[in-house]
Amino acid sequence: MKSIGSLVLCSVLLYAENMDALLDGFDDAPVEATENVKASNNTQLLDKFDQNDSVVIEKNKTIMIPGVTGKITEQLAYSYLGTKPHDNLTSMKSSLFLDYEHKFENDWRIKTNFKAYYDAIYDLRDGSYSEDELDKRRSDLMLFDAYVQGSLVDKLDMKLGRQVIVWGRSDTIRITDVLNPLDNRRPGMVDIEDLRLPVTMAKFDFFYGDWRFSPMAILEQRFTLNPPFGSDFNPQADPHLPENTPNDVTYALSLGGEFSGWDINFYAANIHDDAGYLKQSGIPTMEHPKVNMFGTALNVLNGSWLFKMEMAYLDGLHFTSTQEKAFERVDGLIGMEYNGIAETMISYDISLRHFNGYDSRLLNELNPLKQDTYQQALRISSDLMHDTLTLNYLISLYGEKMNEGGFQRAWMKYELDQGINANIGIVDYIGSSALFDAVKNNDMIFADISYSF
Repeated sequence: MKSIGSLVLCSVLLYAENMDALLDGFDDAPVEATENVKASNNTQLLDKFDQNDSVVIEKNKTIMIPGVTGKITEQLAYSYLGTKPHDNLTSMKSSLFLDYEHKFENDWRIKTNFKAYYDAIYDLRDGSYSEDELDKRRSDLMLFDAYVQGSLVDKLDMKLGRQVIVWGRSDTIRITDVLNPLDNRRPGMVDIEDLRLPVTMAKFDFFYGDWRFSPMAILEQRFTLNPPFGSDFNPQADPHLPENTPNDVTYALSLGGEFSGWDINFYAANIHDDAGYLKQSGIPTMEHPKVNMFGTALNVLNGSWLFKMEMAYLDGLHFTSTQEKAFERVDGLIGMEYNGIAETMISYDISLRHFNGYDSRLLNELNPLKQDTYQQALRISSDLMHDTLTLNYLISLYGEKMNEGGFQRAWMKYELDQGINANIGIVDYIGSSALFDAVKNNDMIFADISYSF
């Protein structure tokens, strides 16, 4: 009985270890305008330079609209293949997002925002929902961004507080993007801008010529919110395992240069592993050991083509099936975007994750981790009707021959009126692997309407 119990615990947490693989790339990363980068003749390339950077004419001259803004959203989700209680109408979520931003005369600014939601389906529908699902999905109130930002001296900026820092170039596959966890409690239902969770950091930007050096201290340790136990994306029972949540300070830095037609970044970080593993010595406990990450990302613009490359080396990875043994992994990605068709963008990315010093114990029947893991993603987006209608399609498949599962998503956004937008789409999960076979019947149709003020 003891061995069976251990097997169940391993199954539960091995499932969690690869949730990131299941959820990578559900939507494209948004282009935000929050920090400062030098102006360039290639604005298309600049949009890719850093998600947290804005294209401005002069440093610290970004145009801001002070005050409170927000968005109210009503969303429905329908699962036509699911089993009770996760079948038919599975979500009736009401969301409120409030944002406050103020810019001072000395060009310093403060920004904070909150998000609250309530899913009425859990009170309107009879169903044997697990306690973990009710606790994590019925309602939530969360502080998102909360930071102060400005220039300490000439060519030296600071940003202190909860924030999102996006590393890398790919819009669909995370390789060097390791600093912020995700909210994956209901995967595939929201845009990536709502999936990344801000983390409290102290970030400094030193500008020298065409280069920017950015050391940062990560003051808050947060980890990805995975689907709750007993839910449609994690049907296993809650093992009620303790989790060792570290509260130390970790560090990261980036060095980026931007030039005519291309840009490059170098990254380094000593952070806690987001996925973690089940340490079985003594009382089984979820641990998040420290890992080292070194990476680089490159963008090259040539006419209507944008070519992307990312590489990352990770050291200190631990897994439940191998316990104390640490692994090294090399992740690589190449991709391209084509913008030669009016109002249309087509992108394709392919990645490979390779274990050095592979151990056959990783290839277990509960959650096999192969020595080489391939992922490919194709995304198409087109704006129609004077940019009031946007059509999107995304497919991501795993395996060297694209035969190990994945998902596809098609959705459209329509501007009904100023500040009022409608969104409707479908998510299809594709089987052919143990991980995706477990969720392939969670295909959903979703629709929402939002009002921004």
